[in-house]
Amino acid sequence: MNPLQDLRDIGYVIMWSIMGLILIAWIIHEIRDTAFQNGYWKGRAQGWESHRRLMNTKLKSDQVFDYDKN
Repeated sequence: MNPLQDLRDIGYVIMWSIMGLILIAWIIHEIRDTAFQNGYWKGRAQGWESHRRLMNTKLKSDQVFDYDKN
């Protein structure tokens, strides 16, 4: 083989290696982003559920101890 062919073959190996690393990094990024989004929205839902329970408890408590109503 000639040196020019060897350099071209090495270039292809390096190019495909870099493309593979970029693909792996992108997949890892997408997995982490999806996991973050799932956790974020689950936390938001739990927060609203907690808020709703606290407000319902407060409303029930206010109804029981509303002395101005009687």
